[in-house]
Amino acid sequence: MQTQYALKQAGLTLPVTKEFQQHITTLLANQVLQKITEAVVINFRDPDYSAESGGFHPVEIRFIRKNNEWYFDYVTDFSYMGRVYPELEKEIDFCWSGNYVFHYLIGDISLAAERNELWSLWERNFMEYLSMGIYRVTVTVESC
Repeated sequence: MQTQYALKQAGLTLPVTKEFQQHITTLLANQVLQKITEAVVINFRDPDYSAESGGFHPVEIRFIRKNNEWYFDYVTDFSYMGRVYPELEKEIDFCWSGNYVFHYLIGDISLAAERNELWSLWERNFMEYLSMGIYRVTVTVESC
């Protein structure tokens, strides 16, 4: 029997679509989450992504449990940055617990309309990449 999860937002309110939430809750439902589970991290990786050839950016999504409910903690999109010695760094960071949205070219984005527009664009692209089946997905459970 699969458990249904409702994903809540606190700190930020972004236009998260039902399709995105359904995909994530399906991933969570396939995990055996104990009552002591405090957080879940889901990583999406394109095995062919590299600094030399590019590809689809790695994405990390973390959810935290509060009062037996699941809340968005952050969604981070990484990319290789730097010319001589490129390193994976945060390109876009949506952080509910820190109440901020960050883009590496802009910095912190404070206007709600701009936050919402960036989220919608990012989510639409991410869901398209998921539908293409390019990501390897891993789920890590954090317990106390």
